[in-house]
Amino acid sequence: MKLNFAHICDYASLSENGKVNIMGIFQSFFTKSVPFTYPQFFIVTNSTVNRSGNLKQSIRFIRDKDGQDIISPLEFNVSATQPSASGESKVGVLARLNNVQFDEVGSYTVQIFIEEEKVGEAKFFVEEK
Repeated sequence: MKLNFAHICDYASLSENGKVNIMGIFQSFFTKSVPFTYPQFFIVTNSTVNRSGNLKQSIRFIRDKDGQDIISPLEFNVSATQPSASGESKVGVLARLNNVQFDEVGSYTVQIFIEEEKVGEAKFFVEEK
């Protein structure tokens, strides 16, 4: 299993025919001071798995300085369709997060797990401006 992408963005949606629309991808939250609450953002992930059926996907937002979760882990039930000729399927999550509080500037990591196996991670930052 591997993470194909994890994007933090301003907005995301699914079209009627299943296409993922991602707008305003960013890697940094900017603030005048901390702590601050970010009103809304989205996380969109896509992973390749080598099985079909129902799977559990978890997303953790970790403060790098101390390894602490900044919010409770997000958990989703995802369904992997019948694997293609390559033996692989794709699964993904599109989630809206509201009113997430950041207590410190610095680096953070989004960690993606499928069936408790870490499939990848992406860095993001909180910066004072």
